[in-house]
Amino acid sequence: MKADLCEFFPRPDLLQADHLLCIQPHPDDLEIGAGATIARLSRAGLKVTWLTVTDGSAGTYDQSVSRSHLALNRRGETEKAAAILGVDALLWLDYPDGGNLPYEEIRSKITRTIRKFKPSAVLVCDPWLPYEAHSDHIRTGRAGAEAAFLSGMPYFCPENLEEGLEPYKINTVAFYFSAYPNTFIDASAYWDLKLAAIDCHASQFPAEKGKLLKEYLTARAREQAQNQNCSLAEAFKVLSPHHLHIFETAWKC
Repeated sequence: MKADLCEFFPRPDLLQADHLLCIQPHPDDLEIGAGATIARLSRAGLKVTWLTVTDGSAGTYDQSVSRSHLALNRRGETEKAAAILGVDALLWLDYPDGGNLPYEEIRSKITRTIRKFKPSAVLVCDPWLPYEAHSDHIRTGRAGAEAAFLSGMPYFCPENLEEGLEPYKINTVAFYFSAYPNTFIDASAYWDLKLAAIDCHASQFPAEKGKLLKEYLTARAREQAQNQNCSLAEAFKVLSPHHLHIFETAWKC
């Protein structure tokens, strides 16, 4: 008899969440990885809180653009995109973009956000994506996963507790940009909103680059929709916090 981890610890249903904390390393990551799903959930009445870890100030090949100007520009682009998707609240940690994030600090700040806003689900980039070279993504994903796993424990991040923020348990952890998806969300009715949100990020995706990205994402969404009874889908790895420690088969769950 095979031991099926998900029989012992069932996989939660992302669509049953009532408050989603969305975490991204840089402005534009959530739009690319989960924009249509966020639009769908927000229009279904789900509360969406959006946390951006870095200021996006390294996201250019143009040395004539100052980091401060780019950071300001990217904040404005994110505000426009979030309005299209129906985000309720935007939060910013404003760490410098570029691969030098202090892991323990951002883990504590994400934990603080969880305890303050009390979401039922956390959505964050998958830090175990093969060939991911950007440490901002790896550290943000790991910090988000660890915060979601441990936020209910009173002796984890005690500096939060000193502020009067009580331990709070998360029900669901969902990873976008995942190589091992187990959940496919019908994005067909909200795909245009996702693409419109991506278009807000003109500093990152000028016309030709943006066109190629959107064409790839659409082709990938068609592929992910196969056998899902829809035309376009976004894919996620959805787990409970129980899956995030010691279980060597969680990647298959």
